[in-house]
Amino acid sequence: MISHEMIDKAARLISGCKRVTALSGAGVSAESGISTYRDAGGLWDRYPEGSSGGILAVMTNHPEDAPQILMGFLEGIKKAKPNPGHRALVDLEEMGYLRAVITQNVDNLHREAGSSQVFEMHGNLYRLRCLKCNKKEIMGREPYFKMLEELINKMTRFSLEEIASNLPSCSCGGSARPDAVAFGEPVQDLPEAMAEAKACDLMLILGTSGVVYPAASLPGVAQSGGAKLIEINPQQSALTGRCDLFLEGKTGEILPRIVSSLREIQGKNIIPPES
Repeated sequence: MISHEMIDKAARLISGCKRVTALSGAGVSAESGISTYRDAGGLWDRYPEGSSGGILAVMTNHPEDAPQILMGFLEGIKKAKPNPGHRALVDLEEMGYLRAVITQNVDNLHREAGSSQVFEMHGNLYRLRCLKCNKKEIMGREPYFKMLEELINKMTRFSLEEIASNLPSCSCGGSARPDAVAFGEPVQDLPEAMAEAKACDLMLILGTSGVVYPAASLPGVAQSGGAKLIEINPQQSALTGRCDLFLEGKTGEILPRIVSSLREIQGKNIIPPES
């Protein structure tokens, strides 16, 4: 377990900052029950052929297993709720420290928790994007899951043509798809994420392996502008060596402790009213 001294050190670093940015990865979602792509027993293990190309490549190589793969993925997302790590980031925002969350996750959990400024580099599964007019619209959880379950139940094997024919229609007449970035597609919100990285004076690196680019380049961008780096991760990542502080453990366990320590610091800094 991380010592109180390490927690207090992280809190003191944050307390001296005016613009904190968080970079979150799959490890944060894993604490909500969403398995990461590279987990033992995940797609990478079960379907090595083409797995480096993402879930679409896996289903292309194993079309007969597509309904089972998609339903398993859907069930994991359906059960997921914001965890204490997500909520601690909201606390940091309300306390005036955190300005934005940059995430590689597509599960909408940062928004559900209440974070107001979220840049989703890999898109958002709950957002539909029209392939014709590019209109974007976030769906509610229940209608979203109903739509996907109906699509999966109609599927006998993987086919992009079959999926396309069952996608919902936009008001313009075009088809809308979940607005999540597939392998080979450009990331989203990159200019905004880069601007936040350049402007922040401290970046929290949370649950990311630090090997997926361009997200993995953002800590370097922040550091080149003079920002401090604090990493919270169950194990060291490709970014650990350049961090000012590394806290080994889960975001949902460590970040709430940092928030509590920050509250104590804020309380001590309150100037009592004159009598």
